[in-house]
Amino acid sequence: MIDERLQNNQEVETDITFEVSLKQHICAEAARRFQKMHEDFIQKNDPYRCLSKNKEKFLADFKDVFHNVDQCQKKAEEFTDRCLKPAVEKFVNRSLGPDIIGEMLTSEQFSTRMSFQYSVLLDLTSKDDFKKYKSFICSYESYVKKWILNKIVECFSNGSTKFEEQHLQSCIHSINNAIQKAKTEKSGNVKSFVEVVCQELGDKLVISQGALGAFMILNKADQEQFAHWLFKSVKDMAHALREKFKKTNLLTKLQNLHVNPQNELFNKLIGCGKQCPFCASPCEAGGTGQHEHFTHFIDQKCDATNWESHPYKRYKEIFPDWRIPPDASLQASDYWKYVLVKYNKQLAVAFHAKPADIPAAWKEITKVQAEASLKESFHIK
Repeated sequence: MIDERLQNNQEVETDITFEVSLKQHICAEAARRFQKMHEDFIQKNDPYRCLSKNKEKFLADFKDVFHNVDQCQKKAEEFTDRCLKPAVEKFVNRSLGPDIIGEMLTSEQFSTRMSFQYSVLLDLTSKDDFKKYKSFICSYESYVKKWILNKIVECFSNGSTKFEEQHLQSCIHSINNAIQKAKTEKSGNVKSFVEVVCQELGDKLVISQGALGAFMILNKADQEQFAHWLFKSVKDMAHALREKFKKTNLLTKLQNLHVNPQNELFNKLIGCGKQCPFCASPCEAGGTGQHEHFTHFIDQKCDATNWESHPYKRYKEIFPDWRIPPDASLQASDYWKYVLVKYNKQLAVAFHAKPADIPAAWKEITKVQAEASLKESFHIK
């Protein structure tokens, strides 16, 4: 993976010493993280800690067995709360990320790479805020990911839980079928009954073996009665999860997802992620492998490359991976000309330079013309 990332960043000059140092640093960091994971696992699965954690439950179970108390309802609720409910929540969280991504891709803004880049730049114009332009230029990836996140929040701001409901219903259907299957097999005891249920759900739900093991201890519930109460507990669980999904804030949901929607959308729609060495406009070529970077825009230029004066028309001598078509007319890139005119002084201050000497014709470009130029550049109808 390290070699692949280095291969995809050819502009970074490296040698064998650099590669060895980089790999040592990454491996050392990975080793520390694996060590922490190992220690956390040992602590979580320490027999004494597990026994102490479940001491009250074991005592209650022992009393029930000693006094011949019917455990059916109690054990059904316990199995549902400790084993099934966490597994269902994990399944929903695992499925919700791709659902959000798919929903966003149905909108015009996210339909193609060109539409996406057009939408980001058009939104910058509508915001009329230099700080956002500066963030776009200096922290492109961070800015765009935040923009995507805002669009996700905007899209799902109505509080709809249709995706959660779909997956919840699917889980409940599978659980009920598994219970019915276990009933028909006449397992003989609750332990065998639960094992059949878990086996039937194995392809869909990941049930904690630790929670399952604790549930099995001192379990003397009647199988038929257990199945009866389990159906009811599952129904109650579905209701509780529906309410939880409705009350949970969208940003909280996004934090719990297995797939990060804004990162996935960024990787899918942003091209290779490189920015023009002159104007910071994003490369419009797709993919992450080696390819020739290109962009339609080039306006804001500096007078030095590699700290030496260099003619712009010979930019390929310094940036061989880039293809930047020349501006054949004064109308070719009105968008960035408009931006440069509007924020000339702020750009100069931000990048420690003198204000640009702007042609008079550029100053006549209106916001409407700039937006029209942007639409034409990205072939938006």
